[in-house]
Amino acid sequence: MSWMIPPRRALAASLLLPLALFAGTWATTHRKAQQGDIWLIPVQGYDPRDLLRGHFVQYRYDWPAAGGADGESLGYAPALCIIGRAPHIAAVRSDVMDHCTIVAKATMGARREVQGLDTGILYVSQPRAIALSKQLADPTLQGLLLVRIRPDGVIRPIDLQFRRRARP
Repeated sequence: MSWMIPPRRALAASLLLPLALFAGTWATTHRKAQQGDIWLIPVQGYDPRDLLRGHFVQYRYDWPAAGGADGESLGYAPALCIIGRAPHIAAVRSDVMDHCTIVAKATMGARREVQGLDTGILYVSQPRAIALSKQLADPTLQGLLLVRIRPDGVIRPIDLQFRRRARP
């Protein structure tokens, strides 16, 4: 009795195993990306794109603070308590102990353009990046980032929308 695998079967197995592992990894990643609720987060634009590194729109989250407090410091919190009903955020606070609809967590090990819950990037085509950049610079428009927030708190940007700002 020989315990050796015929060379053709060994070759086939050595080629199919990495493909099967890749397919399994892709399926798991895709399933995780589809989890969570869709939310609209107000954003402000800045430094919209860098053509040398790809086509994207860079933005700063404009979190609506609970109790009318200054929202500037909220972006540097490791996690934020979001209060509201998806997709609309009523308020956000850094205290994530209780009464949160969902908790958003800062992404660790991301690109330098993504700084916790303060800034982020949305990859788009070059023509769309130019159009979105112009809209973000328009003071009469409010940018709303359409995101998916997973149950584990990871935020994934989907699209950028705009609406007219209310006149003071």
